[in-house]
Amino acid sequence: MTEKLKTLLHDRAETVDFDVPDLDALVRAGDRRIRRRGLVGLTSVAAVAVVGALAAGSLTGDGSGPGRGQTPVANDPGTHAAIAWTTGSVLHEGGTTRDLGHPVDAFVRTAAGYVFASKGDVYETTPTGVQRIGEIDLRHPHLVSDPGGTLAGWVQRGTREYVVHDLATDVTSVERVAPQTDDTSMSQFVAIDGSTAYWHEDDGIAAHDLATGRSTALDPGGSVQNWLIDVRDGVLALYGDDGVRVGRSYDASRPLGEVMPSSGVLSPDATYYAPDDETLSVLDVASGRDVTPALDGYFFSTGYEWLSRDTIAVIALERSEDDPLTLLTCTISTGDCTVAVDAAGSYPHVQLPVGDPLGG
Repeated sequence: MTEKLKTLLHDRAETVDFDVPDLDALVRAGDRRIRRRGLVGLTSVAAVAVVGALAAGSLTGDGSGPGRGQTPVANDPGTHAAIAWTTGSVLHEGGTTRDLGHPVDAFVRTAAGYVFASKGDVYETTPTGVQRIGEIDLRHPHLVSDPGGTLAGWVQRGTREYVVHDLATDVTSVERVAPQTDDTSMSQFVAIDGSTAYWHEDDGIAAHDLATGRSTALDPGGSVQNWLIDVRDGVLALYGDDGVRVGRSYDASRPLGEVMPSSGVLSPDATYYAPDDETLSVLDVASGRDVTPALDGYFFSTGYEWLSRDTIAVIALERSEDDPLTLLTCTISTGDCTVAVDAAGSYPHVQLPVGDPLGG
């Protein structure tokens, strides 16, 4: 996500370097349990509702709403999660801050806490503390999660092993989809939706049931014409030559208007899709109509994370890529945007819960 922002920051991103860490074991000795194929005790949002400040909150409301110039529709947008970002090793969440003890290169949100990458290691941070849970590509860390659930995932460094960690049960699952190799170019962990992981296998992108260990190829043959962008509530957002398509399968997918950016995010119930463009845009998935809230005064703005069914987090720059990052919340049903953080910081010190380094 935020590919457009990465383009803006590309020149500066190429100058960033990191120290090489020691190559420790995947998980330190202790009572952590590791299993091959599948997770025990996959949990829902309700099971971790007592987590407290880090919980994403209830996702209620019908998700319908107006676009520019349309009358707002009365609905309950529900409680939305707090804006979160990091500066160096400090996690900011709403009005609170916490030093994680390690510089954050990339991170993702779950309902039970956060998972972040730091200099080739993977850590979780929950209300009980911070602990190391694995290893990841040093220079190109990539994390995925289901923000409404408790699972996060990544590719084990130097292998084609997919790792899924449950923050609620502290269980880590490792799935080897091919013989271990130093070439990880085909190892792509795309998304987690509920108890299903979406990643690249020998026959293209597959939906992998974490409870049973069974995989189903979404597009047998691995067509490069239909790459999986995102998946929420069983709905796929795909990218091909004709732009973005949406549907519950590759065969049933249909074009979403004339949306051409190759990345974006679906809302939790897949009612809306926000393409990663240079100007904020939100579309209704069912009708394709523009439901973008009004947002003026920025030369760059894009939605990067849904905080509820009805509210999206937006990153914006006022005049140039050198400006401090402004973080906003935009509500579809009202058509309004509100500044949440006026100056969150600037690259390379700021990271957002999108799973990849900004500018990297």
